[in-house]
Amino acid sequence: MGKTIIIIGVIIFLILIFSYVQNKRNDKKLRKLNKSRPKITRTEYINRLVKSGFEKRHVEVVHDEIREFIQMDDFSIYPEDDIHKIYGVENLDDIELIDNVCEKLNLRKAEQKDCDELNKSVEIFNAKYILTLTKRLAV
Repeated sequence: MGKTIIIIGVIIFLILIFSYVQNKRNDKKLRKLNKSRPKITRTEYINRLVKSGFEKRHVEVVHDEIREFIQMDDFSIYPEDDIHKIYGVENLDDIELIDNVCEKLNLRKAEQKDCDELNKSVEIFNAKYILTLTKRLAV
């Protein structure tokens, strides 16, 4: 019994260490990327997507939710950034991100069929993906 508790404790400790190291790697990768490209303000981000035909309020919410997810206030996010690859948002986290956006916009939650339909025409999970989805949900 005592050995089992120790083994479980060691496994939990290793998982926590692994998670910490992954977070540090991701932070380092984002900081390096941030230094390598020009800064874009929240207003510029919003204006780019509004010019592409998305509603300003939707764009603001998507921007703020992505910013909250990556938890790096000084990082310059771009509308075309692949949220999975660049920000390290995993598959279950992307559902949470979409759900948070829908909730803030008072839209119904996206169902798998909504995403499946969108996946036929959009290959990259980025701000435009989320905004296209919210546009469809708003109809």
